[in-house]
Amino acid sequence: MAQDLLPNPEHSITAIAKMLGVSPGTLYNHIPDLGELRAGRIPAQLEGGSR
Repeated sequence: MAQDLLPNPEHSITAIAKMLGVSPGTLYNHIPDLGELRAGRIPAQLEGGSR
């Protein structure tokens, strides 16, 4: 659910975390590509690319 909300700039990371009942740190710990998702880019591993 968080991954679906992150690309939307109307939802802050804090608001998403609160909605899910977790801390913002939990999102950062469990979503390794948080920055890319937040920027609206598709993470390389989801695209099929390699790093």
